[in-house]
Amino acid sequence: MEFDSPLILDGGLATELERSFGKDLSGRLWSAQCLDQDPGAIRAVHQLYYEAGADVATTASYQASIQGFLNEGYSRNDAVRLMRKSVQLAHEARKAHGQGLVALSMGCYGAVLANGAEYTGNYGVHITIDDLVTFHRERLSICLQEPGINFILFETIPSYLEAQAIRKLIQEEKELQLPPVAVSFSCRSNDQISDGTPLQKCLDTLVDEDIIFGIGVNCTKPKFIPGLLDILLGNKNNKKAILLYPDGGEEWDAIARSWNSETKMPTDVFGHSMAGWAKEIENRTGQKVLLGGCCGCGPSHISCIRNGLSSSS
Repeated sequence: MEFDSPLILDGGLATELERSFGKDLSGRLWSAQCLDQDPGAIRAVHQLYYEAGADVATTASYQASIQGFLNEGYSRNDAVRLMRKSVQLAHEARKAHGQGLVALSMGCYGAVLANGAEYTGNYGVHITIDDLVTFHRERLSICLQEPGINFILFETIPSYLEAQAIRKLIQEEKELQLPPVAVSFSCRSNDQISDGTPLQKCLDTLVDEDIIFGIGVNCTKPKFIPGLLDILLGNKNNKKAILLYPDGGEEWDAIARSWNSETKMPTDVFGHSMAGWAKEIENRTGQKVLLGGCCGCGPSHISCIRNGLSSSS
């Protein structure tokens, strides 16, 4: 995928729906419930991020799946309509802004479980690679019916099994000419993804797939980024773009389904750190980079990233 580096992603969709629009997202559909209840708020959040300096709107499909909507009483037809709506809303925001890209969010299987598994990678002993391929293929087949998706973003991937499933899926779907793909892992330390698998092993699994243009980390504490970046840049076979969009430093309480703000990184420090990591990538390997924020990050974080990049250039 061709783009000018660094490319600025957006921040947390659910974060801004809660903070600016007062949404209660404690239900199992999380931000996806607003696809039905208040699509205008989703469109407005996309617009806020564009205005803050983001180059990309990431669709509100992270938590959206057929089974997830069925579990909450929706019909299959309504589930399909709402999943496609997630792409339409991002397009509408891009059109209003006059420029920008749209990334199709493919959240991990753990997000649909709504039990914190996206932060542990614990999907149970009965889930297989083929189960995960089927799960992601169904969602892709629905969302890709909408035009204008610039790239697919498999994000917050906490499980090596799921990394293998993504590889199998894109190998099987090559004839469908998928848009470019990026894969981002959630990590629990400076060298492991959330299920304890070394990030290096995940990188080795995906690095030879040509359709994957970027690999990186998200929904990860900023304090782990330096070590993870060493792994991403240290693989001589990895020439792909680097994705970095950590969370704001807050700790997630999976039981209360809320954030502990005591560990939050100041917004200006976040922006300065992100700009510094982008400069490090440029100096060390020259790889392209995509920067943004995840949970706990809002438009002010994106503005600080943009300002930090301007100051360091």
